[in-house]
Amino acid sequence: MPNTIPPASASRTHAAAARPYTNARPRPLDARRGTASEPAVPAPEETRATIHCETSPAASVRGNETNCLHEHELHLIGAAPARLRVGSGIDEETHRFAPGTVVLLGPRLPHSLVFEHRPLHGAGNAGSLVLRFGDEPLRRGMELFPELRDAAPLLARARQGVQFVGLNEGIVSRLRRIEMLQGLARFAEFTVLLNELSQWSEYRLLADAAFTDDSLGEHMAATRIHKALDHIRDNYVDELSLAEVGAIVGMRENAFSRSFRRATGQTFTDFVIGLRVARACRLLASTRQQVSSICYEVGFNNISNFNRHFRRIKGMTPGEFRAGCQRPGVPAPSVS
Repeated sequence: MPNTIPPASASRTHAAAARPYTNARPRPLDARRGTASEPAVPAPEETRATIHCETSPAASVRGNETNCLHEHELHLIGAAPARLRVGSGIDEETHRFAPGTVVLLGPRLPHSLVFEHRPLHGAGNAGSLVLRFGDEPLRRGMELFPELRDAAPLLARARQGVQFVGLNEGIVSRLRRIEMLQGLARFAEFTVLLNELSQWSEYRLLADAAFTDDSLGEHMAATRIHKALDHIRDNYVDELSLAEVGAIVGMRENAFSRSFRRATGQTFTDFVIGLRVARACRLLASTRQQVSSICYEVGFNNISNFNRHFRRIKGMTPGEFRAGCQRPGVPAPSVS
């Protein structure tokens, strides 16, 4: 059975000490520029921003300690070639990038980005840029603005690290323009950039999938499944897919599928269909709506599909179920 359910209508590269808010609660919008040695303190109005834009740290031949981030990083490699380490221990992988490369790194991906040589006359990483944006605020935004969900597959890939291949100059220029903008203008330009990167089909993944969800731990996985269940219950009449919901809670499709089945005892598809049939039972028992109207209201896109799933789950047709609810002296069928 397909995983898509049809709708009703048819490191951190700075050390922690370099952050001006080391002991503060993470702020989703913190736009500033600075270097590893002299970070700029953000202006009060900038601390409420969603996107944090800064120059990359100074070049280093020693490298930085591997970090595990809680936000996305979009890197534009400047004048100096760069070396990226992803993962940890024996699973660590190393990638080298030429100037002009654009790389997206997702949250909780252990990594370290360093430059291949020391700067010449202080300009070794000239033109480098990193755009940071929080994961959780964007996920919440998807619930309020469904259009943002178009970026969910890209954010899912980012948890393995993504190198964009052959980006055109227009996209790179847009990334640089974001650095110069503030407020709503910056956010508007960012959403256009996110859309363009989401549609870019030439890319390669940088890390083994094991670096992402497999190391979350049982407690974290359970928390995400509970969040997924809340989202499904609120949106089961809409189009839902395993990959999309997994991305919303920050899990890859395969890992989300396994965790979901362990937690519910059902596949994602069967769970969503079960919610739709249960809602249909309540409408059949308590209203005079036509069966075809109920079919579309609860999220099925055709009557034959609705009848087939209803009979499979309830052992009778919707019409037989309604008749049993209305027959005097006969116990009504269960609507759960």
